[in-house]
Amino acid sequence: MKTRYLKYDIIRITAILMVVLLHCAAYIVIFYPDTSKAEFIIGNIMNGIPRAGTPMFLMLSGALLLDESRSFDVKKFYKKSFLAIVALLAFWLLLYAHWRALILPVLQGGQTDKKLFYNYLLKLEGLYPHLWYLFMLIGAYAVIPVLRLFVKRENKAYILGMIIFSVVVQFGVTTAGILTRKADFTISDFVTKFHVEYATGYIPYLLIGWYLTAFPLKKKAQVILEILGFAAVLWIILNVQFAIDSVDDIRDYLVEMPTLPAMLYGVGLFVFISNLAGDKTTKSRVVNTLSKASFGIYIIHVIFLDIFSNLIMPYDKFDAGNPFFYILLLFGLTFGVSAAVVLLFSKIPGLRRIIYYH
Repeated sequence: MKTRYLKYDIIRITAILMVVLLHCAAYIVIFYPDTSKAEFIIGNIMNGIPRAGTPMFLMLSGALLLDESRSFDVKKFYKKSFLAIVALLAFWLLLYAHWRALILPVLQGGQTDKKLFYNYLLKLEGLYPHLWYLFMLIGAYAVIPVLRLFVKRENKAYILGMIIFSVVVQFGVTTAGILTRKADFTISDFVTKFHVEYATGYIPYLLIGWYLTAFPLKKKAQVILEILGFAAVLWIILNVQFAIDSVDDIRDYLVEMPTLPAMLYGVGLFVFISNLAGDKTTKSRVVNTLSKASFGIYIIHVIFLDIFSNLIMPYDKFDAGNPFFYILLLFGLTFGVSAAVVLLFSKIPGLRRIIYYH
């Protein structure tokens, strides 16, 4: 078995566990929005804690794909990785459109919704539109070969400058927008006139992942980022809990990837795991298997989440009043069944391709 760096596998496994958990918790937060009830309070906490998952996935992509020590063939990358993601997006987008609009409604005793079918294909309408990540990943993969031209150790200062610039004009401004959202002229109104989104977007996460791996931080800097990450997740949870009634879209400013709290939390946890694991390697079959299965679990888990939360054990008919236990059970079943199916598919050559098991 090929030796693997433990930190990368642990980051990937932690990230997929977090993503599945936040989707399970989001089910409660969305359908039980009364902030005074246990459903929302517990759901909000369990929806906030996993918010580092997706940022860590993208930082890990940057750490691996931009690593100078790894051989890189542009033609092979576009043919094997980029086109594979494009094909997977087309397959899963069509499958989820059928599932959400034509199959699930019938299983719930309703009728098919052809309008939703087309809207899901074009707009990703519907709850848990997790396929946005594949759209974003295609964009990120498209520029990886270009990034590798200048993401080199000798350009450390320039890349750090780009990261700082992005943190200020993108992550910072997006978050600061909530403080001025009711004003006639907001911070976002001013900064967006520069159209800096064309130079930032999700690219900073790739650069941050590479930078933190290529230039390990000193102990003091690590501790600072870890503390900032812990403070960020607390800020996310508390602000959503106490301000969502007055600021309906506060979650967009605090929990999504282009925001400062989500970025700080992702970076803090990425640094913590990297520091904890160090340069240790692992040959553990369990770790290796779970790490390889992460993409498949991500892409398929929403189907099983739908089945459990809507058909088999909806909250209002299962154990209303105990949201903590329900979310944990929903998480355990969704993750467990998804992992089992992915491992089963990995043994079948034709099905293996649709979960990108590699």
